Amino acid sequence: MSLRWFRFNAVGAGGMAVQLAVLAALTALDLPVPLATALAVEAALIHNFVCHQRWTWRDRPARGAGEILGRLARFHAVNGLVSLVGNVAITAALAGAGVHPVLANVVAIAACSLVNFAAGERIVFRRTGMAAVAVLLAPALLTAQGTPALQAWDAYVAKVELRHADAAAERFFALDTRNAEAWRKRATAGDVPMAEIDGPGVDGGKIHHWAGAVYVPDTTVEAVVDRLLATAGRESEFYEEVTASRLLGREGNRVRVFMKLQRDAGILTANYNTEHAVEYRRLGTRATSRSVSTRIAELADAGTPREREKAPGDDHGFLWRLNAYWRFEQAGSGVLIECESVSLSRSVPLVVRPLVGPIANRIARESLRGTLVTLRKVLR
Repeated sequence: MSLRWFRFNAVGAGGMAVQLAVLAALTALDLPVPLATALAVEAALIHNFVCHQRWTWRDRPARGAGEILGRLARFHAVNGLVSLVGNVAITAALAGAGVHPVLANVVAIAACSLVNFAAGERIVFRRTGMAAVAVLLAPALLTAQGTPALQAWDAYVAKVELRHADAAAERFFALDTRNAEAWRKRATAGDVPMAEIDGPGVDGGKIHHWAGAVYVPDTTVEAVVDRLLATAGRESEFYEEVTASRLLGREGNRVRVFMKLQRDAGILTANYNTEHAVEYRRLGTRATSRSVSTRIAELADAGTPREREKAPGDDHGFLWRLNAYWRFEQAGSGVLIECESVSLSRSVPLVVRPLVGPIANRIARESLRGTLVTLRKVLR
């Protein structure tokens, strides 16, 4: 490891020379400092990757062009993200404070070097096939079952369900409890108003809680509920992230459905076999629906003959639990529909939280938004 560390720093020194030379040349041409820095970092990234591939981690040769391209993609996604964000932010901040751009960039390079070495060792040039983001998000492979994360989830969901059960409440919608600005007017105009609801801190996990709404004109609450019950098990026909689905059981206003979900995490796509218990309550001009995941299993080699479910504790931890709480209310000639999406994932280590945290949160937000937009199309 000490030899590899020496080689890493030697390559880094060469990359720093490339980066500083490019930066000096571009700033001399009066390019804005952030743009010049980003281009200089990219030049250094290509230099460093080639040298690491041929020298620093030469004991881990790539098996063909496909793996080289995969490594290059991971190198850009992880090391590149750290370098780009760290270098641009630190350099621009120090340059704005009066420090010469080249000196400011030296400080930024030093701050990012340790994180980049760890990423190279454990993610880019890893010995096994473990996915990059899995290593980044989960240094140890743990399962949610029986952990403080699951206990905190159960306690939090109990509070959400207590509020959801009170259908006669004056603040029927979660967006009202969040004081979302003019959300009814925005929804009626065709927008998808959304609000993040801050969940509690969870030891070993992260609760993602979003609420969003849409308006469907020229329909009734009764017709909406009937339509949703009639299409239960056919979700893959409508929703992009549902790649397969089927009805497992039906009893009045209760259904059980299977859905194969695909969640895009940017540099990694995760696939799951999931089962959900869904119950509707009809309340005249209002209605509610509660969907609870009863089973979630991440898939390996999804979409291939080798597809299989991963054993508990061997998953990436992107999706441990997933509940959805729906509310429907007649609003003139149409129906206001709101969904609260509450999910549990593995926590993000502090060192990469500023980079990875927003990505994980964006996945939860965009998944809900996509569901609402598609539902509106289906009902219209």
